[in-house]
Amino acid sequence: MKKRQEPRGIRHAVSSMLTLAISLTSLWLHGIAFAQAEETAWPTRQITLVVPWSPGGTSDAFARIVSQELSATLGQPVIVENRPGATGVIGVRHVARSKPDGYTFLFGNTVSMIGSLVSSSTPVQFDPLRDFVPVALLVETYYILTAHPSAGVRNFREFLAWAQSPDKPPLAVGSTGNGATSDILYDYLIHKQKANLTKVAFKGTGPLVTDLIAGHLPIGSAALSLVASHCKDGKLFPLVIVGNNRLPQIPDVPSVREFGLTAPDLSVWDGVFAPAGTPPAIVSAFAAALKKANQNTAFKALAEKNGSVVVFSSGADAAARLKKDLEERQHFKAELEQAQ
Repeated sequence: MKKRQEPRGIRHAVSSMLTLAISLTSLWLHGIAFAQAEETAWPTRQITLVVPWSPGGTSDAFARIVSQELSATLGQPVIVENRPGATGVIGVRHVARSKPDGYTFLFGNTVSMIGSLVSSSTPVQFDPLRDFVPVALLVETYYILTAHPSAGVRNFREFLAWAQSPDKPPLAVGSTGNGATSDILYDYLIHKQKANLTKVAFKGTGPLVTDLIAGHLPIGSAALSLVASHCKDGKLFPLVIVGNNRLPQIPDVPSVREFGLTAPDLSVWDGVFAPAGTPPAIVSAFAAALKKANQNTAFKALAEKNGSVVVFSSGADAAARLKKDLEERQHFKAELEQAQ
């Protein structure tokens, strides 16, 4: 029986399709191998560490020390890029939308990651639990509410007496925006202690302290490192620690916990976050480099000067802390809304 032969045109088309399929498969496999090789070799170029605050603040100072240590450890430049605005939302949102390739990270804190989300009156367009992978939490800080001498108050009881007096004008208090640690304190005082306060927004603690020292702002809060010398020489008066505990550097200054504000936890942690989807191997490698960075002598010295505590929490522990603080602040916001 004579064997049936396909028409020549069909045989040629089939051969061409097979050749194309083999070529595409080869390219696909090559692409996978290249991506895996690049991930293994990471980093091969500059890394950007985004700080969602103005230069001069505490987070910025910690980030710059960390970036120097990371550059030395990883063998590639790690630069700090400031993207301030909207209580940190602008910088956080930028990183959330960045390519998850291990070359853009966020140096975020409690305020920018959680406070802005909980307290913003408009959508912040990011979800801290869904859009980020915690690399590591590095340090915890308590802020200090301070007063310029022109405010006429020298301690927290005098501050409360002024703010609650119907015969006194409202006191202007500096805030780095809705959801900031100081902002939570002000909301507590306004809604639960009937304090007459007017909040003044700043893009960061650096500009806030500049106006506070100059007397343009009567009351404001900042980390110890930014106000300690001014408190020592009488240019500012420390009123209260915005946190659960007193600081050993200024043991005579009470904490807000002593005045009834027991939750949420008002310590401010700083840490590093990667966009969701960043390869786990890169996250682990960066966490290891960060663990070395936060043992740096300069980092520890700044923490001590700042009234901060050096910590290291990565992976599931960091994610759990993020979730806990978010839930506490959401509950606090609900309580305040009921009190109004």
